[in-house]
Amino acid sequence: MARNQVIHWLDGRGWLVLASAGEAGSLLRAQALGRMAADGGVACISFRPSADASEQVLADLEDLGAPSGYVVDVLAEDDQTLTSRLAEAGMIVIEGGTSAEEARAGLIGAAVQGIRSAYANGAVVVAEGLSAMAFGAWVPTADGIARGLTWLMDALVMPDTESLSDSSLARLVLAQQPQGIAIGIGAGSALALGPDGEVEAWGRGRVAIALGANYRAQP
Repeated sequence: MARNQVIHWLDGRGWLVLASAGEAGSLLRAQALGRMAADGGVACISFRPSADASEQVLADLEDLGAPSGYVVDVLAEDDQTLTSRLAEAGMIVIEGGTSAEEARAGLIGAAVQGIRSAYANGAVVVAEGLSAMAFGAWVPTADGIARGLTWLMDALVMPDTESLSDSSLARLVLAQQPQGIAIGIGAGSALALGPDGEVEAWGRGRVAIALGANYRAQP
């Protein structure tokens, strides 16, 4: 487990970048490309309903100088193909859709296994919009709160959220999980977590953290 005093996240040789959605995406993707050290192309997963959403992301990355890219369809490809295509990537961009639950459901299993292999080998994983929330410990569902992918331990990730004190979801989750934290990532911003414990705020730098009532810092 990688950590600083407050945030604990999955060990790996790569970077985990949790980004807001919106117009600043290209700037944040460019910064992520600057941290790309692993060999391999850029894999793109999109949960947006637009049929050409992934191609738009790839075109943007190409304009930014990214290496060759390819689309990975987590809903259509078989498990072996999913795992191998994602594991060989040097950077993976995951564009959020309409809900964190949707992103979690689409990634869990073979897809997240491939992403984890790439990240362990040094890939940069960029989760944008509501897909960023799926990498936390909890996601909202129609029935309440469910476990996320838990790349961030005991953390609720809230993209496009600047004021956690105004968030009923943050208050609900921290009431149920008082040992946890909530992380708000404002518009045009990203939280970047590096392999040696680096914690950086990118873009507009609007990252906020709220601590649960029973939170205790770990050394």
